[in-house]
Amino acid sequence: MTTWAFQLTTLEKTASEHEHYAKDLLSKVAEPLKVLNTELEQLRKVHGNVDTELEREWDVSHQELKKVKSKYDNVCQEVENKRKKQDATFEFERTKATAAFQQHQEDMRNAKVRVFLLTERIRKILTNLRTHTF
Repeated sequence: MTTWAFQLTTLEKTASEHEHYAKDLLSKVAEPLKVLNTELEQLRKVHGNVDTELEREWDVSHQELKKVKSKYDNVCQEVENKRKKQDATFEFERTKATAAFQQHQEDMRNAKVRVFLLTERIRKILTNLRTHTF
């Protein structure tokens, strides 16, 4: 009977230690993991929203860039047409055509600078948005 009581006491003590260990695991590991999981899900939602917003802004910027590029191409085409016209004019009209050609070249340079500045601005904005961490 003494052996049986000893074994029962030992078994109860081991069960108590197991219960204590299980409670420790719950409070020190499982509960913090649940909290971290909840925070992770919230961050995923925010990241998804930010990603969607970045894509929308990129699309808008890309469309704007296409429009500016199209305008630039039109200006370049006009300059080329003026150059061809200048080459085809007679000597007495050459100075007038030269002045018009130079004016269109200046317009083309200005358009090119605007495209470059706009592109750089868009690139900086997108770089800043992409490097921003949440």
